Amino acid sequence: MIDKENIVDGIIITHEDNPNKKLIFNFYSWVEVLKAIIVKYANKSESEAEYLVLNHPAVYGYKNSYMSVALLGHESEYDWAMLMAYGHEYWEKGVPAYEPEGFDEWLEQYKKEHNLARFIFE
Repeated sequence: MIDKENIVDGIIITHEDNPNKKLIFNFYSWVEVLKAIIVKYANKSESEAEYLVLNHPAVYGYKNSYMSVALLGHESEYDWAMLMAYGHEYWEKGVPAYEPEGFDEWLEQYKKEHNLARFIFE
């Protein structure tokens, strides 16, 4: 499990081969969004969602490198959350592979209500 003190927003990541290329990873917001998606769409309790997220290799194995963060951004938050809740190939277990109707509006509202970063990757 990861030390919660290391889960913060505003982590500046510099590209290893091009120091002029940077991105900002809002790690705290990403983790909180994943937990919220698991609660809402996988019907888990908040404590179950936190356990699933904090014990997933994408979170506890997070590397402070440009490529690692770019790979996290390759999949949607919904996809990561369902992967954490149901495992690989979750869509073969009857779980929708795509965000449900109204997901984007819900997510935007959730981020506002909980003072989370608007963008996970900037």
